Amino acid sequence: MDFPDPEAPEVAGLPDDPLVEILSRVPFRSLCRFKCVSKAWRDLIANPIHRCKLPQTLVGLFYEIHHRRDRDGDDEGAGDDNIRSHGWVGFVDLLGRSMPLVDPFFSFLRKLHGSESIRIMDTCHGLLLLDRGGYDFDSIPSYVVCNPATKQWLAVPDFGWTPSPCNGMSVHLIFCPAMSSHVYLLQFTDDLFTSVTSVQIFSSKTGAWTHSESAWSLEEKQAPCERWRYESYSLEPERKRAVVNGMLYLICDSLGEGPPVLDGDHIIAVDVEGKTRKFIPVPFRMCKEQCSILSDFVGQSQGLVHYVNHEEPEYYTNNDGPSERSASEYNDDDDVEYELFIWILPEGDTQELVLKHTVSFLHLFGEKSCKAGIDYNVVAIHPDRDVIIFKWNDKLISYYMDTGEVCALHTVSDSFGFASYVPYFSELPALSNKY
Repeated sequence: MDFPDPEAPEVAGLPDDPLVEILSRVPFRSLCRFKCVSKAWRDLIANPIHRCKLPQTLVGLFYEIHHRRDRDGDDEGAGDDNIRSHGWVGFVDLLGRSMPLVDPFFSFLRKLHGSESIRIMDTCHGLLLLDRGGYDFDSIPSYVVCNPATKQWLAVPDFGWTPSPCNGMSVHLIFCPAMSSHVYLLQFTDDLFTSVTSVQIFSSKTGAWTHSESAWSLEEKQAPCERWRYESYSLEPERKRAVVNGMLYLICDSLGEGPPVLDGDHIIAVDVEGKTRKFIPVPFRMCKEQCSILSDFVGQSQGLVHYVNHEEPEYYTNNDGPSERSASEYNDDDDVEYELFIWILPEGDTQELVLKHTVSFLHLFGEKSCKAGIDYNVVAIHPDRDVIIFKWNDKLISYYMDTGEVCALHTVSDSFGFASYVPYFSELPALSNKY
């Protein structure tokens, strides 16, 4: 492929470096439009020398697979040319290229012990958080942060202490290149005996783990935003997370007694010190009788936190006995169409989400009602467009909010744990190793 000459004349009399610096601050959609200004602008933006500075967009999805092989030793379900799998991890190229932009097999990590059984724990702005422990749940996590685009990586050191027995554990990656070149890991553990949720933090700046609460004052520990740690709440990492302006947003699920109206009834915002800065009640619209409202997803798009929830018939979620109306009665009621809602958190210090869009399951999947986690999952939201990606049965489906269009993307068998991938082409001093 022929690339533009890096010594080509400057665009419209403006030196290339200042222009690239300006373009690096615009959204990706604007950058695409600027390619149409002139041939010189198009060549400038397409130049691979400038790629590391310019914004990128969603190119694919990593996912975990239930690894199975057929009798010939080949991976089952590997017939799609845009889907590649290795060990526990698969990759879907959403741009339809014959060769992915990055190496989905992580061959640059092959010198690391245990790299043949890695799991993807999280992604953030082009970096991946991996666990080399695979699915051995009795083992202590062995984390690696890597950048597939530059083939850099950092083996995260051990905790330095023996973790207490816990009911659950989740770990998340925070990386905001516009704010800092350092990476942070936040690991939440729910103590088995006290049911108190604590957080351990790794910072590439210090190169070590810390217990965040150990340095807090009593006032900080008793802050209203921290009460979820000591009450009947649990984090829901499988419902994704958003990182916006250096803050980690997670769905916090209420386990306490009360009406079964909400599942995941708050969104928490946690900073890189592990402190909860926001404790936001999730919105819901109760428009139908015998109906529950359940959380699906939280993610980032166009610089804003997006939250997704949906309606389900009560017979899906009622564990106390049979509903007054049976499933067949719901299915026979042509007037009942259950819906999915998309909300946004406006910029600033607001604690209230605003409804952005509503769509029926009948429009999405041809069914009047659907069971989350069984019939479908929300796997991603496009970072630059009003597009949501679902897994419906064994298919990836995209939904365009502005046009209402529903498109089939790929078939993905035995897949779960999807993670969006937006490449980041700049090298980071924090990732000290390179293949």
